[in-house]
Amino acid sequence: MSTTVTSDESSASSASLSAAAADGSGALPVLAVDLVTAPSLAGSLAPLARGLEEAGVGALTLSDGGLHPVHVAAHLAPLTRALGLLPRTDAIYVEPFHLATQLMSLDHVSHGRAGWLLQAETDPSAADAVGRDVLGLEATAREAADVLGAVRTIWGTWAPDAVVRDTDRGVYLDASRLQYADVEAETFSVRGPAITPRSPQGLPPVLVADTDREAAGERTATELSDGRVLDLDVSGGARAEEIAERIASATAPPAPPSAPAQQVRLVRLVGLDLEADPLGTVRQLAEDLRTRGLISPAPAPGETLRDLLGLPETPFDLDPSRRADRARLTREESA
Repeated sequence: MSTTVTSDESSASSASLSAAAADGSGALPVLAVDLVTAPSLAGSLAPLARGLEEAGVGALTLSDGGLHPVHVAAHLAPLTRALGLLPRTDAIYVEPFHLATQLMSLDHVSHGRAGWLLQAETDPSAADAVGRDVLGLEATAREAADVLGAVRTIWGTWAPDAVVRDTDRGVYLDASRLQYADVEAETFSVRGPAITPRSPQGLPPVLVADTDREAAGERTATELSDGRVLDLDVSGGARAEEIAERIASATAPPAPPSAPAQQVRLVRLVGLDLEADPLGTVRQLAEDLRTRGLISPAPAPGETLRDLLGLPETPFDLDPSRRADRARLTREESA
């Protein structure tokens, strides 16, 4: 893979970046590598993840290859220091409450480095596995939006200060700082609250990759998610100049009167050849793209994934009508 940078190319990229910043399009995208969770790679996933982290990669996405992506991400969390960890996992043939809990737990164990690469499964075998009818594309898109909304609502059921641990009074949590989810969707309902305290990020980032956009639906991909994942297939050994050109094109401000596009938050390398020299290839590519001003700096330990992606913090909003101790609310509070 060629990684030669010319002064003209660097200047052009810098000009494009300045225009994007002036347009208010936000932070530079984060470079990610997609790893397929094949059982044959189980013994090498941890050293590979640490090597990619040292090579300057900002995040890993975990795609299902036999081992559950959330489980693999949880395994890698304590073995890495700064990498964002985004399992690509289904929003359709799952229980939203369980999915929300898994992702909250991942955010806890990674100290705020978790995200969700939302997938809307269309394989009939996924429906068969849970005894459901196969959904058409329109129904799949509606359900993806409903599940995303439900998951975020569940994530927001604990206030940051809900856990008090008052041993003198024998009180673990303040029920007035919890709230029910109370979600009623087309095909499911969730009462809540979560069984897991609020995670470090509050609302872990939810992104939609180009490959999942059609099934997830335009509303989820463009309105509800936190951003787009630009998929770049490097299985054929694409040249650095070609990758840089695609990133620059995808991150350029849309020309009026086009509607603002969902911001590219993550650039994902798919199909990396793990039999060759993946770490050397990625290190050269990361250095080249940063020189061109196309991707964000490598993450630092202690930085959350929301910070890395340029997303704002998520405040806790307490709705008195949903409070977990609402049976004890006064009439004035309930009004």
